[in-house]
Amino acid sequence: MAALAELISIFVIGPSLMFTVGLIAGTAISIIGFIILVRSGKHLLEKEKKSPVVLGYVIRLVLYAVCFFICIKVSLQCGAGCGCGFVTVHFGIIFLYGIVYNFFKKKKNPLNDWTVPKQWNDLSIYDEDDDWPKRPEDS
Repeated sequence: MAALAELISIFVIGPSLMFTVGLIAGTAISIIGFIILVRSGKHLLEKEKKSPVVLGYVIRLVLYAVCFFICIKVSLQCGAGCGCGFVTVHFGIIFLYGIVYNFFKKKKNPLNDWTVPKQWNDLSIYDEDDDWPKRPEDS
C-alpha cells in the first residue's frame, strides 16, 4: 500500500523526496504501533492485567505524535507523506480482509466464517458462586 501511495503521489504532486521520506517514516511507525498493540494484547491475555494495554496505547500515541511533529517540521510534503504512511497498514488490512475476501473470494476469510454455526454461551449455565460455566455433561 505504501508503494501504491508513492505511485499515486508521483502523478499528483510529482516526484518528491520529502513525501517519500515521510511515507516511509509513517509506515514504519504504523508497523511498530501494530507490533506494540499485538504484544500488549498478548500480555493482557497471559497476565490479565490492563496496565500494559494502557501503557502500550500511550506509547503508540506518543510515537505517532513525535513522528508527525518531526515530519511537519521538515516540510509540509513530508508531513503529508507521514500521514499517508500512518494509514497504509490500515488500508492493507481493509484491502485484504474487506475487498479481496468478500468480492474476489480468493481465499476463505478467517475473520468472517459464517458457514459453521456458532455456539453461543448460555448464561443460564453460570452458577451464582463462581464465573465458571458448568458443562452439560456434569449436570
